Amino acid sequence: MRRCKSLGISCAAWEGRRPPDAAAVVLVTPESAVGEEFATFLNQLRATQQLDRIVVDECHIVLNRRYTFRKQMQQLGRLVTQMVMLTATLPPSEEDELFGRMHFDREQVKMFWAKTTRTNVAYQVIKTAKALKKEEAEAVVFKVVRRKLRQYRSGKVVVYGNSVAKLHKKLAEQLGCNAYYHDAVGKASMLADFMAGKQRVIVATSALGMGVDIPDI
Repeated sequence: MRRCKSLGISCAAWEGRRPPDAAAVVLVTPESAVGEEFATFLNQLRATQQLDRIVVDECHIVLNRRYTFRKQMQQLGRLVTQMVMLTATLPPSEEDELFGRMHFDREQVKMFWAKTTRTNVAYQVIKTAKALKKEEAEAVVFKVVRRKLRQYRSGKVVVYGNSVAKLHKKLAEQLGCNAYYHDAVGKASMLADFMAGKQRVIVATSALGMGVDIPDI
């Protein structure tokens, strides 16, 4: 939304009770995109020839069985309108499966690739002499985060974990930060504080991954 507004493009987040009829760009979560209210909104746009295209970011989630909304997302492919699917992690071996799930004819699909080389991204693996207990692993993460905060005075750190229980009980408390996950209370304010720099660290599940654009992590 910030980028659209800076470019003078009218943009709004989807709210079922107040359809953004005047917005040129409407942002909607996957959960809301498969709801009846949004379907009605789409049908109204199609009937008045105002629906130009549908853009699905992180489209590989359609193939992920963990998401309950994936089957409903596939139905968007049946709409007679231009579809733009974006992903940085879908391997070529899964392209045909994605097209099949979305009811696309491969011959009608145009593919565009960008370079995957990212000079601002680096991977580092910390090897240990033995398998660590949970408490020991958390201590290692704590030290790494503190070191990164000292190294980058103005940057932010996201610590991803696999389980909500682990996030709540230990790591977030030790780091003195919020734990962000799908059902977290007040997660919108957590994200706002993190983006504004009020909190430089956040512990999260993959719920923080979709639709989040934060340049200084």
